[in-house]
Amino acid sequence: MSERTPSLKSLHIFAVAAELGSFKQAAEHLCVTPQAVSLQIRSLEEQLNLALFIRHPSGIELSLAGEQLLGYVQRGVALIEQGVKEVKKQQQKIQLRVSASPWFAVHCLLPRLPEFESQYPNFDVRVTTSVPFPDFTAQHLDLAVQWGFGQWPFSHKQLLLTDDKLLVCAPSLLRHKPLLVKEDLVQHRLLCTALSVELWRKLLNTMGVDALIEKQTLPLDSHAGLLEAAVKGLGVALISVADARQAIADGRLVAPLGDRPISELNPALMPGYWLVQREGALQSPSVALFVHAIFDWLKNHPRRVKSDLNTAKMGFDISHSESK
Repeated sequence: MSERTPSLKSLHIFAVAAELGSFKQAAEHLCVTPQAVSLQIRSLEEQLNLALFIRHPSGIELSLAGEQLLGYVQRGVALIEQGVKEVKKQQQKIQLRVSASPWFAVHCLLPRLPEFESQYPNFDVRVTTSVPFPDFTAQHLDLAVQWGFGQWPFSHKQLLLTDDKLLVCAPSLLRHKPLLVKEDLVQHRLLCTALSVELWRKLLNTMGVDALIEKQTLPLDSHAGLLEAAVKGLGVALISVADARQAIADGRLVAPLGDRPISELNPALMPGYWLVQREGALQSPSVALFVHAIFDWLKNHPRRVKSDLNTAKMGFDISHSESK
C-alpha cells in the first residue's frame, strides 16, 4: 500500500458518494460525470489497497473499511470547517463603540486613531461625540470618556484628565458693568453649557453668592463656543485654565476676580474627563487594549491624573491585552 496520503479531493468525493449512496447522485451533487466519480473512487481504493464500496447491479453500499474511513473523513471535515470559522473570526474586524465629550474626541482620540488602526488593522473604532452622558445600552457602547464630576451610576469609572477653570470675561464687558467683587456676578450674564451650568451653581454656592437664576445664563453648546462668546463680551465664563491664560496673555480676556483656578476655592469644583466602562466589557481583551492605548496617549498630558494612569485601577484590566 502506498504511504502517500490521499488527496482531499478524492476523500471529499468518497464522502459525498458514501453519504448519498450513489455515484450518479454524487456526480450530480459535485457537477461532474458519474465516470469521473467512479474513476476517483477506484483510484482511492487502489491507493489504499482497500475496497471501500461493495458494488451491486442495483447500486453500491459501503464496505466495513469504507464505513470506518467515512467516520474519519467526516470528523476531519468538521474539524477543518471549525478551523476555517475560527481563522475567519480572528481576521474579522473587532468593532469598538466609544462615546466621548467633543473636546476629548477632537484633541485626544481622533488624532491618534489612524496610527492605532494602522498598528491594529483588525480594529474598527467608532467614535461618537456626546455632551450629555450617553445611553450605553441604546448605543451599544463599550466605553465612554465623559466630562463631569463622575456622578454617573457606573462602578467602573476613572478620572483621566482634570479640567480646572478660570472665571474670565472680555475687557469691554467691564466698561459697561463692574465686576470688582463676587457679589457683582449677579449683575452679569453667565455663559455656560448644558453641563457647566451645574459648575456655576457649585461655584456661586461656594462663594456665598445668591443662587443662580435661569434667566441669568446664556447656554452654549461647547467649550469653544463659551470662549468665543466670552471674547465677544457676551458674558462671564468659566474657561479651561490653559485656554483662559492664553486669551488673557493675548489681551482678549481678563480675570476680574483674580487669576486663581476655581478649584483653589473648593477642590470639589474640579471637573474632568472620566473613562467609564460598562460591566460586560471588563474582561474583553480588545477593550482592554484600547483602554491601555488611551492611557499611553495621555501619559505626557499636563492635566492627566498621574496617580491613576500607571495601573489599571477601577476595574480596567489591561493584563488580558494582546499587546466634553
